[in-house]
Amino acid sequence: MNTDALASFVKIAELRSLSAAAKLYGLPKSTLSLRLKQLEDDLKVALFERSGRVLLLTDAGQTLLGHARQILQGCDAARAAVTELSDDVTGTLRIGATGEFGTAYYTQMLMAFRKLYPKVEIELTFFSPHVLYAPESLDMLDAVISWDEGIEGGETLSTAKFALFASKSYVERAGMPRKPADLVDHQGIVYRTSAGLQHWRLQKGTAQESILPRSNLIANDYWTIKYFAVAGEGIAYLPHFFTTIECERGHLIPLLDTWESAEKRVSIRISRPHAPSRKMAAFMDVCGRYFSPGFVFTGPRYYVETIFDANIQKREQKNEGT
Repeated sequence: MNTDALASFVKIAELRSLSAAAKLYGLPKSTLSLRLKQLEDDLKVALFERSGRVLLLTDAGQTLLGHARQILQGCDAARAAVTELSDDVTGTLRIGATGEFGTAYYTQMLMAFRKLYPKVEIELTFFSPHVLYAPESLDMLDAVISWDEGIEGGETLSTAKFALFASKSYVERAGMPRKPADLVDHQGIVYRTSAGLQHWRLQKGTAQESILPRSNLIANDYWTIKYFAVAGEGIAYLPHFFTTIECERGHLIPLLDTWESAEKRVSIRISRPHAPSRKMAAFMDVCGRYFSPGFVFTGPRYYVETIFDANIQKREQKNEGT
């Protein structure tokens, strides 16, 4: 039985959609469709039935799914056992994560790992939290990194604090808030969580505030929220690390700088702690060093010059010339 076809079948089964699986795993839809057809022809059964836009497993497909995961895990274990005999750290490292700050956080950490262990292949897949923690997702991953609190068996990698940021143009137009009570007169750009709108939870010493600002811009993507904040559309509640470069370049400025959130954990959970491998041990070592005080990241930072930034510079140059 073709293991590539089995792996494709599991991917499709997890998401119940050829299109979604192709998009998530970066594979051509035609390739997934062909592998699925080959598997069904080989087994002489239908593995899915269509219900609207969703693919549902048939009884045969449900039976195969459990066996397929066991087969693929066995293949991974065999591959890992063989590569452990090598002097080099090699193999494939499959990391799952929630995607709130992927480019600014997880990918820089993985870049630091790749510089030390270039022979390890990395598969980083972003999931929504409810998919990430599903048993069928965890079975296919080596480790899970997440901002969600209360992960059973999770090990804390780092912590971060949220604070308020806005552009200079917004502050010039709307005024600088001096205390949390002033925020009632300001426009917020609000993040939508799976449980509802995110409150701005701020504290200073023993004082605490929970604020839900008025807003006509709501998104479930922090990159979008930051973009609109840079564009001068309102105040955003973001982690300090996520705004470092924008603050350096003057695109954002911190507000109420003595008020910030409580520390939020970044955790990692190893999916198979009973079967440690050299690649996983190396990854955990690099993660520990990456988040240690004094570590200097030498790879490219997430920020790149964009058309938006170029337009800002042109506008500023034009204003200076008038």
